[in-house]
Amino acid sequence: MSVEEVMAKERWATEEAFIRGNMNALDEVFTSDAVFKSPPIIDIKGLEAFKQGITGFRQAFSDIRWDWDETISQGNTAVQRYTIRGKHTGKLPEIPVSPTGKEMVFKGCVVYHLKNGKIYEFIEYLDWLGMMQQLGVIPKK
Repeated sequence: MSVEEVMAKERWATEEAFIRGNMNALDEVFTSDAVFKSPPIIDIKGLEAFKQGITGFRQAFSDIRWDWDETISQGNTAVQRYTIRGKHTGKLPEIPVSPTGKEMVFKGCVVYHLKNGKIYEFIEYLDWLGMMQQLGVIPKK
């Protein structure tokens, strides 16, 4: 399977998991021992733990919409830029802020490392400052 085919399947699996709650779709794309990094949050080790993180995100945000802004691949590495939209209707485990009811917009980028047709490492660069400002945790300047 080519990197482009894996990334097309990854986009499908992400939408299945984040939007529809079908966590089993992720099994087709990630290794069971994959590592998920999103500084400054601590690394998540293993697909099952990642699924729990997605469940927490889905409890904090409703009406999730996902746009894929760009995908670039070379060798066994791929990079995707994305925009996520959703309404803040619950608490994120990492950020215990009461629901604001605000429409949120997150922009980020993920670097994926693949072997044998599956993703074994996921390194996300998310606009955490923008998220905190939208939640009202940090004032906008």
